[in-house]
Amino acid sequence: MGKAKKRSFNKARENDITSLKRADAVLDIINGIRNNSLGADIKNLISLFGITSEELTEAGATYEELSAVKHLIF
Repeated sequence: MGKAKKRSFNKARENDITSLKRADAVLDIINGIRNNSLGADIKNLISLFGITSEELTEAGATYEELSAVKHLIF
């Protein structure tokens, strides 16, 4: 591991950076859809994790909610 990478790794470990799990991201996306707040953060979560429509339906999203974001989902 290079010096810069090691320094960044240690800095992140010392600062206790919170981690975002895939399940939390799916729930955030569904809540964003239900609250009609389809901002950049929701779009970034979908593209970052590669969320599919199947995952959203398994988490409780309805067909109407999925049709609202069909242009964002892969």
